[in-house]
Amino acid sequence: MRILLIGYGWRSLFFFRIIKALPDRFTLVKWVLRTPQRADEVRRLHQVETSCDVAEALSCPHDLVILSVPSSSMESLLLLLIKHGETVLCETGFTAMSLEKLNALYHAYAASTSKVFVAEQYYRYPYYHSCCAIQPLLGPATEVRVASLHDHHGTSLIRHFLSEQGEPCTISAVCRSSWIVKTGARDTVVCSGERIQTKRTVAVFAFADGRTGYFDFADVQYHSCIRSSHFSLFAERGEIVDNEVRYLNADKEGIVQTIQRIEDGGSNNNPRSLRAVTFGDTYHFRNPYWPLGFNDDEIAIALCMEDACRGKGYPLHEALQDSYLAQCMHTSCSEGRAIETQPQSWSKAFSPPSLPC
Repeated sequence: MRILLIGYGWRSLFFFRIIKALPDRFTLVKWVLRTPQRADEVRRLHQVETSCDVAEALSCPHDLVILSVPSSSMESLLLLLIKHGETVLCETGFTAMSLEKLNALYHAYAASTSKVFVAEQYYRYPYYHSCCAIQPLLGPATEVRVASLHDHHGTSLIRHFLSEQGEPCTISAVCRSSWIVKTGARDTVVCSGERIQTKRTVAVFAFADGRTGYFDFADVQYHSCIRSSHFSLFAERGEIVDNEVRYLNADKEGIVQTIQRIEDGGSNNNPRSLRAVTFGDTYHFRNPYWPLGFNDDEIAIALCMEDACRGKGYPLHEALQDSYLAQCMHTSCSEGRAIETQPQSWSKAFSPPSLPC
């Protein structure tokens, strides 16, 4: 598949590494940068065709545009691509946009021939994919607790596992600050002993039929070795708590089993790579990119890229709903009151369900 990549930074390099590692699946036609200086730098550094002119790049034959830019540039560029009727895989930078702009963006998209998919990769993670595959064993879901992801990523998983389809809910959230010793950053281990303040956000998403989502995230969580991440799903016939699954068998007897990762490398000379995720004697996820050594984020992003190239994936209305709920959560925190969400312009796009496992 022929790809145009717009944007340069930490996340865009994920897309580039995946394209480079999978030449039989992806071809980078052109990399679009903001300035001629950056375009020249990237051309020399990565030996690729570059441009600083979006219109010129769009004239090249291609199958997919990947938009990986800061949220401040997302709206104008996405609207341009929608106007051109492009198939787009864009980043998830919608939470910073006002609700009015979110609705205006959806109206423009709904009136176009464009196909916009969003790189909301977490539901494509091997672990969450496996939880979704196990979920039918547990019966209808009643509660989910996501203590692993921030903002719209966390609300995305809550919605996904509760099969939320744009229904109104009541959101009650609190934010509290506390001290913690800093242990890391995006690409760094920190051993200085520096104390910093961290903010934890805890929220309850209460739906009218009793389904409940619990959000719990501290802003150091991604890069701290002393703050762990957790996921729990509670259903009528069982539960998943991290890697432990409890459920009733056909004889209504309680069974306990664990989700297992099968990885190569680490303790021998093989390249380190996830091979599969199993539950009991069933392989619920097989890594299609084994043995390339992709981490879970790269696996999930590569799957999002392949989905978009085939004209499917995480649709725009899902991502807008994720961002809307995250905005309401922060409003609840700042104003100290429960927020009642309302149907938005994209609400009618939720039927039939659009998030298969």
